[in-house]
Amino acid sequence: MNEPAGREAAAPTAGRLPFVLLGALVVLVWFAASAVRPLFNPDEGRYAEIPREMLVGGDWVVPHLDGLVYAEKPPLQYWATALSYRWFGLSAFSARLYTSLTALGTLLLVFLLVRHLWNERAAWRAAAILASLSLFPVVGQMLSLDMGLTFYLTAALAAFLIAQTRSRAAPGWMALAWAAAALGVLSKGLEAVVIPGASLALYSLLTRDLAPWRRLWIRFGLPLFLVIAVPWHWLVERRLPGFLDFYLIHEHFARYLTPEADRQAPWWFFGAVLLAGSLPWSFTSLRVLFSGWRARRPVREFDAQRFLWIWIVFTLLFFSISDSKLIPYLLPVMPPLAILIALRPASAMRRDLVTAAAVTLVTALALLAAHFALPRLLAGVARAPYFLPLAGPLLRIAAVLGLSGALVLARRDRDPTGGAVILGAGWCLGVLLLIRSATLVAPLYSGRDLAAALPAADRGLPIYSVATYDQTLPFYWRRTIDLVSYRGELDFGLRRDPGREIPTISEFVARWMASGRACAVMETGLYEYLVSRGLPMRELGRDGHRVLVSRR
Repeated sequence: MNEPAGREAAAPTAGRLPFVLLGALVVLVWFAASAVRPLFNPDEGRYAEIPREMLVGGDWVVPHLDGLVYAEKPPLQYWATALSYRWFGLSAFSARLYTSLTALGTLLLVFLLVRHLWNERAAWRAAAILASLSLFPVVGQMLSLDMGLTFYLTAALAAFLIAQTRSRAAPGWMALAWAAAALGVLSKGLEAVVIPGASLALYSLLTRDLAPWRRLWIRFGLPLFLVIAVPWHWLVERRLPGFLDFYLIHEHFARYLTPEADRQAPWWFFGAVLLAGSLPWSFTSLRVLFSGWRARRPVREFDAQRFLWIWIVFTLLFFSISDSKLIPYLLPVMPPLAILIALRPASAMRRDLVTAAAVTLVTALALLAAHFALPRLLAGVARAPYFLPLAGPLLRIAAVLGLSGALVLARRDRDPTGGAVILGAGWCLGVLLLIRSATLVAPLYSGRDLAAALPAADRGLPIYSVATYDQTLPFYWRRTIDLVSYRGELDFGLRRDPGREIPTISEFVARWMASGRACAVMETGLYEYLVSRGLPMRELGRDGHRVLVSRR
């Protein structure tokens, strides 16, 4: 069976049942993992707290963080999460629900797109491969804006590809593509326009084909895009004059073109992210990357696979030349990459499965070795007590990966689709187990335990955050706190409301000495220094590096 994926026979109905059951197991574990883990700093705390303040304060136009204007990002995810709180209450699960749904929705979009344009067996492979690309479940479990952006970009990509290859239904599909791109802008910003637009321009240059532009249906698509994307920006500019200058110039162009966001990394950073984030398919990803430019359709006939390859390469280069680099930025590459891997000819797919299964077994053996070596590796490390309990989860993850890799090799690649689904489920479940085990190191990265040390009766007292800002504490305390000698990402809001800030430690000391009952959070070193200076402080609790104190 060496024919291309597009000419495979449809999967028999009976063959779908194991795939459906494995998929249901992944979904169940996905939601379970998102429910048990506390919110981590900084992104999860920030993107959980902003919707809480939106719901409590009633301002659904201008986002606020710690009671201050926070205009760095658009509001779509805040709106969705605020509704989640309203319907399900405040919890880590409801805070992550939107991200989880967009992640699972992206898997469904990939499945439906590949089934629509190619066939069902390739669709199962594509969804399974995407679930197993290690970056996807990791970021899909995080409360950040990148998964929502990826969902809408994938929806825009899918609708565009169908419109270009199914011309009779092009207007409706292009309307969906324009709407999805607009929702992407409301999710994270202008990259939702740059990535699709530049990919189309490069496709036309490479193929010398302008026909896709004529099927964009700009005359109604652009107005639809503007009706969805523009009103929020206009409303905020009316409320906060100068917002657009800050939002577009500072938060988009300056962050991209200058190192002011303090997120510099080497030019090859995203190449390394691609290799690590596409495990266990790293070798296949390289093959796709270096061979995907070849034409697969006759001249003047739209080549969906070549467009997917251009999308991947442009996104990789676009973020690589930026002075602001973070691992989740590469997430929009993963859906088209999974599709191109799934569409490789059956003979190549069999070889890829063997390689991916071997990588899986090697990873399982490495985790098994780490299980036994962890006490020795962490000997003398100050934070060893937090990481030593990870030995147990590492053993379970190694078992899951080892079993899935061994099953694929034992099948002798009789069925590339079945092998891909087994491997996809194994890797996704292994990553989800790893993420679930992050609860063990929560005191280092989350304020949940520190928040619990504050008696409920004292949560109405003044609370100062001194020279630090734990993003999760306001969410767990269900209130804002007073900032001392800290600006960070709250600089824009503090410039508009300077009365909310205590700018220096000395001013805090004076206020602390003159106050009645109050509480404060600070780093351990600062706490020890202030105590040595005679400040009256009673320790209520501490975690890996912070102390919660009260005024005696």
